Parts: sequence; C-alpha cells; structure tokens
Amino acid sequence: MSNGKVPKWRKTLYEDNGYPDNYTPPECFLAAIEKNKNLLLYSLWECFSGAAEVGKEMSVVIIFWCCYKFLKTDFLQPETLLVTMLGLLVVGCTMFISRVRKVTFAGLLAGIKTIFLFTIIGFALSPVLYKLTDTISTDTIHSMALSSLLIHLLTSDYGMYAPIVSWQISLNAAVFSTVCLASRFDHHLSAFSLLCLSVFSFLLVPLSRPLLPSPLLSSLLLASAALSLLSCISTPQLCLALLSLATVQIACPVMFHRLQADKMTIHGPWDEAVIFTAPQ
Repeated sequence: MSNGKVPKWRKTLYEDNGYPDNYTPPECFLAAIEKNKNLLLYSLWECFSGAAEVGKEMSVVIIFWCCYKFLKTDFLQPETLLVTMLGLLVVGCTMFISRVRKVTFAGLLAGIKTIFLFTIIGFALSPVLYKLTDTISTDTIHSMALSSLLIHLLTSDYGMYAPIVSWQISLNAAVFSTVCLASRFDHHLSAFSLLCLSVFSFLLVPLSRPLLPSPLLSSLLLASAALSLLSCISTPQLCLALLSLATVQIACPVMFHRLQADKMTIHGPWDEAVIFTAPQ
C-alpha cells in the first residue's frame, strides 16, 4: 500500500506489489487460461516422412541380419560382400564430392587414412573376434545380439530431439551385436566382412542421409531389399518383418495424425513464471 492506495496487481517477477507471491485475482485467473499454447500440428505427409526414417533404420538392421545368415550358411562369400561395399563406398564418395564441392585434398587424404587404419586394425583383430565366445551357446549369442540391435533402434537419431536419443549408445550397441555375431563364424575373413558391414550400415549410411532421396522413397527401396533378402531365409521372419514395417510406417503415422485433434494442453497462472524483458 502506497499513500493509502492499493497498487494494481501485475504478474511480474522480483517486484513487490504488496501481494503474496502466489496471489492471483479471481477475475484474472480464468481469463489467463490458454489452451493448446504453442501446439505444433504435423501434416499427414510429415507424419509419414518421420515414420520413414524409423523404417529405414529397421530395414538396415534386417539387411544386416540377412547378410549375417548368408555368411553363416556360405550362401554369400565374404569377398563378394567386401567388394560390394567397396563399390557402394566409391559411389557414395563420388556423389558426396559432386554435391558438396568443398572437399579439399587434405580432407580427402584424411578420410583415406582413416579407412586404411580401420581396415588394418579390423583385419588384425578379426582372428580374435571369431574365437571370442566359443564357450557361449549360439542361442545366447543371438539373444544378446538382437537385444543390442533393439537398443540401437531405440537410441538412434531419427532427426528429432528426445532424451533417449544417443548416437554413441546406438553405435556401440550395433558394434557389440556385430562382435557377438562375428564370433559364430569359422573363418576370420567372414568376421572381418561382418565388421565392415556393421560400420558401413550403422555409421556411414546414417551420415549419408543428405545424399539419399526423399525419406519415403529411400524407405521403400530399403524395405523392398530387406524383405526380398529375408524371404530367402524364413517365411515366419518375413511375415513378422512385414507386419513390423507396416505398423511403423503406415499404422503409426495415421494414428498419430488423427490423435493430434484430441490433444489438449492447458496453461495458466499456475505455470512457472518466465522472465520477460521489455524492448528498449
């Protein structure tokens, strides 16, 4: 109270108006309620595009699993897999250089050194990898590998921020599953080719996201390749993968888009105060 007059109440911070901190006039309480403040609504196309990012990573995991099964049954030779990855790597580097046009010779040389160093270290460690878990049963190894791949899918970066997203955990989980699966081979070259495939699939492919076509098109191509490879292994696994991809890429975005209309958020005087600086 100043000069016998009660000051007008204002919702301000660090200013003594003569009212308790938690005071709000009755006539201002309901008037200050705001519904769906700063609510972001996504179009159906955006929902399908976001789901396609998840579907792409699922398809990459399925392709990785199929290559492991093909190497295990000698349906695919490790030399063939290595040559195929080398060809895809050359094509990808060519596309990257043609699009970016800012690659210096020093940067290109550093990339070649990194690839060469990884190849030498991976080839040197592959004799240890394929003998690493001889005393552990194959069922246990497969369970550990599949659990790690699920963690990889949960923590991958799909273009949106979330507390669970961590590319470090995602990549480490994928590498751990590769080490587990590589220990089931009878020759170190197969273990080395699977290790290279892991780095190619879970490190280089996510980094090449800007070079890929639209998410829906690339997701469709990867899903077709994954299901085609899986059809040569097991029909039940094919049906399960088809159901999972259809759920993630069709059912989930449609449900999310329809449920947006039912979302309701309420903001009012009970919200935490935010410091506001008036323009000078």
